[in-house]
Amino acid sequence: MAQITSNDLAPSEDTAEPPKTKLSVFVHDLCDEHPDFAFSRHWYKGKENRVGVEPWLDKKLFPGGKNQLGCAAKYDLLLPPMAPGDLGRYGTLVDRFDDTLPPYEQHAMVHVKIMLDPAEAWHVGFERVRSYARRHFAHRFAVVLFAHIPSLFGLKGQGNHIHCAVLSREVTINGFGGACTDLCSDGGYEAALAAWREHKKSWVDEAA
Repeated sequence: MAQITSNDLAPSEDTAEPPKTKLSVFVHDLCDEHPDFAFSRHWYKGKENRVGVEPWLDKKLFPGGKNQLGCAAKYDLLLPPMAPGDLGRYGTLVDRFDDTLPPYEQHAMVHVKIMLDPAEAWHVGFERVRSYARRHFAHRFAVVLFAHIPSLFGLKGQGNHIHCAVLSREVTINGFGGACTDLCSDGGYEAALAAWREHKKSWVDEAA
């Protein structure tokens, strides 16, 4: 007959933290049809003890770690015109999103990664992506942009690129609303890709 002894049990610790529910991801990666565009959806499978989007965003803000290669070359925050003013601060925006995302909402964000033309100054490419993000996403959603430019640190990396993180919940005059399932879907990917292709054709650098 099997018996349980004291050696079979881990010590009970009331302060032990339960396992974290991490973000799951589905990626439409770079490919021959769109070599400069990748789209991913991030969501939670579980309702309890979620990690939040902050760790993911912080890794983009500090790509080499806070004590190594420092901050992204440039970052920006875009909001709908009617958004409450306090959401214009990065820390407030991210904390508010994570703290108030209802347990029944699975969708957290989508992420667009756009590769920059190596023959063009990276800051010009950043403005093109920023304009695209404002037109396609930021009239309804909060968007955070991160420019990763490895050459600034003497690295080759994966080439110059911009990360565009779009939080899943619409922003109204009263703050965050519900998550948008259309944004976080195959249809959202197709619409974002079509908008990027059109934007590349029509965008003009106003500073030029």
